[in-house]
Amino acid sequence: MLAEDVSSDVLPPGKVIVVGSLNQDLTTYAPSLPSPGQTILGTDFIITAGGKGANQAVAASSIGVVDETQGVHMIGRVGDDDMGHRILSKLLSNGVKLNESNSRAKGVHTGVASINVDTTSGQNTIVVAPGANMHLGKEEVETSMMDLLSGSDGGNCERAVVLVQLEIAPETALHALQSASKLGALTILNPAPAPKGWRLTNEWYSSIDILIPNETELASLCGLSSCELVTGEGEEAMAKALLEKGVRQGVIVTLGARGAMIVKKNEVSGPSGTESDDGIQTIMISEPVDLPCKSEPVVDAVGAGDAFCGALAAYLSRGIDLDKAACMSCGVASMSVRKRGAQESYPHADELPDCLRLESVFRGERGQEYQIPTRKKITFVTGNKNKLAEVQRLLSASSFAFDIDNFKLDLPELQGSPQDIAREKCKIASQQIKAAVFTEDTCLCFYGLNGLPGPYIKWFLNSLGHDGLNKLLCGFNNDRAYAQTIIAYSPGPGEEVQLFEGRTEGWIVPARGSKDFGWDPIFEPTEEEQGSGERKTYAEMTTDEKNAMSHRGRAFHKFREYLLLTSENSK
Repeated sequence: MLAEDVSSDVLPPGKVIVVGSLNQDLTTYAPSLPSPGQTILGTDFIITAGGKGANQAVAASSIGVVDETQGVHMIGRVGDDDMGHRILSKLLSNGVKLNESNSRAKGVHTGVASINVDTTSGQNTIVVAPGANMHLGKEEVETSMMDLLSGSDGGNCERAVVLVQLEIAPETALHALQSASKLGALTILNPAPAPKGWRLTNEWYSSIDILIPNETELASLCGLSSCELVTGEGEEAMAKALLEKGVRQGVIVTLGARGAMIVKKNEVSGPSGTESDDGIQTIMISEPVDLPCKSEPVVDAVGAGDAFCGALAAYLSRGIDLDKAACMSCGVASMSVRKRGAQESYPHADELPDCLRLESVFRGERGQEYQIPTRKKITFVTGNKNKLAEVQRLLSASSFAFDIDNFKLDLPELQGSPQDIAREKCKIASQQIKAAVFTEDTCLCFYGLNGLPGPYIKWFLNSLGHDGLNKLLCGFNNDRAYAQTIIAYSPGPGEEVQLFEGRTEGWIVPARGSKDFGWDPIFEPTEEEQGSGERKTYAEMTTDEKNAMSHRGRAFHKFREYLLLTSENSK
């Protein structure tokens, strides 16, 4: 329900039309997944309504922001069976409008998703039999669209949003977008699932206002395999490529816990972001900063992407601009992952916190501006995706107002002290990338050699091996050393470079433990670092033991605290 202090003059009436799949989800939980030919006993079984179309329609309807006289409408097909009857009843009970008689396909079964979940690892296997979903034809969609957008059901609708996915026949999905576009509706395509080897063609691009892929779907649309997924700079470049191919307003890449990245044409209004010379703007978006559930644990991420898409369509139908709508939709998706299930986890109108209600957007009318928590992008100069993932973990925080991406850059080999090298590398990277960047350099420094090998440890190790590094100290009565990481950060080209250093004190010893991790076998942290107990080299430690005294972790802790302080001071 709308708050009483929101004038109807402020909120243009609008409707949401979802064209997509309707499935019955059959989920079995077991301690492991069966091997071929194996039968195992499960621990739990649930039957729920599903399908991306149904999920998105329920998400759009349940939050209660769509104009009640216009509503959320579902165009889809179920079989003429008991499962289909239950799915339609579930949609109607959630406030979704539909034509029951036109929603049944005779002679075929309702779409079914058989899901097996490993309760130990959380892994799952899914087999989908689309059934009636593939019997939703172009003619039925066009007739329904005409009735809803220009016929007797059209009403006084100032803004209609049509949301389509790819769990129906592709030719039907395309026709839905084309019909909606011709009738003046805002069109959204969620390209999920993106069929292997399938590409959007010009006729698709010319009918899409907003394209919403996740990271996997983005890579697939751009011709990459799942093992070639890229993040950061690569994600932005791919989203720009899709926009330049003809998407009319913007591409929104959903990024899970990282929020969403909006890549849009500059004429689409919104807050300032990273603007390029090609007339395209990139904005990193996350949920509202005052969302109450942010501190609660994540329980189940199933259906979160559908929650985002459905909520976005609902907010856009009320005339809210793209950036604000995306921010609020991140909030709805964030609320959904705190509960188990998909449709069952979507918040209802009476559960929405103030920051997700319509009246919070329009407080500008009363002197209070709605704040969008945009996230500044910082580029980690590395081509190693595993290092990027680890750094994103080290820097994560609920109040962290930055998005970390990566960019591979070949920098010149420099000479000097570790600090001088780190500072100069960061300065060069910032000038070349023309953005806020940080670099990471790790050294192993021998006190007996006045800090050498230091930043040249990789070259020394490759040339001498572990035994040779020990022999370097023969004749010196000092086996002490320290492991060092230096993070160098530049806010932008020409800006002063900040250094953040972490050290772990130790000894150089004959190699012990696995030799797969560089110089770890010859570095034994001091007793003060390790505490009581057996003395171990880095290579003999568990990950948790090493992390407890990690020079790298200490450097990133300092960097993280600096960024958080910078973020607070800029508010």
